[in-house]
Amino acid sequence: MRAKIIVNPKAGRGKAEKAIPVIRRLFEASQVEFDIYFTQGPGDAIDEAKRAAKDGYDAVISAGGDGTANEVVNGIAGHDVVLGVIPCGSGNDLAASMKIPMNIEEACEIILRGNTGKRDLGLVIDRYFSNSVGIGLDAAVAKTATQDLRHLPVRGVPLYILALFRTLRKYKSFEAYITIDDNEVINTHPLLIAVGIGKTYGGGIPIVPDAVPDDGLYDVCIIDAIGILGILSKLPKALRGTHVNDPQARFLRGKSVRIQLSDKTPLHMDGEVFEADSMEFSIIPGGLRVFVP
Repeated sequence: MRAKIIVNPKAGRGKAEKAIPVIRRLFEASQVEFDIYFTQGPGDAIDEAKRAAKDGYDAVISAGGDGTANEVVNGIAGHDVVLGVIPCGSGNDLAASMKIPMNIEEACEIILRGNTGKRDLGLVIDRYFSNSVGIGLDAAVAKTATQDLRHLPVRGVPLYILALFRTLRKYKSFEAYITIDDNEVINTHPLLIAVGIGKTYGGGIPIVPDAVPDDGLYDVCIIDAIGILGILSKLPKALRGTHVNDPQARFLRGKSVRIQLSDKTPLHMDGEVFEADSMEFSIIPGGLRVFVP
């Protein structure tokens, strides 16, 4: 196997940089031919992953967080290349969905054993994703967490809870038309819309707890707009995944999802934040080869 390891040294507030000696030691002790590339900024991992795919690498390995993995996925999509994930970020939801241990050595050993599987690949706003997209409040919270609070020494769910309180002070709701598989149209003023291949986002929040990453379907969660007190009362449910029983939460499943919004609204895709007012989701069943336990 010939592998390209793409490291985002800034991921996880330095966690990725500290992992480099461990990664190098384990791969040098293996039979794998490899080289390491360090990203310099946004979009760099996409370009390097594309080059690796064109140069005939068998695998491209993301050593970073969900955002780094998303860039690597966008670089290798459409190529017969295996994705490896070494979780070094703040959230690591893709790694959790792939059942990759958070321990760096154990994650490397899974890659070096060479067992592979397939998971679905999503596409929206001309970009691929492998785990989840959130639209609305959760995306605004992700934007606050990754931009305004990125220097704080907290990660995962605690970081997103802190970002939630910061975001609530200025958040405005929106109107949405949601179409599932061209037949079910929902008009709503949602608090958030989540479209998932994997179960979790935001560092472990099980927003679509019944999602199966290789069933060829999206799991969609729509939570209706509620006041600040309602949000705070329902937050513990979302953290546990028990919001599935909440009357203000709706869950749907389908191969395609179309969403039309009244205004440009933040969305987060595998840890990367964008804005859009119109989205068409398509899914590629088994479109991504990955190293698995």
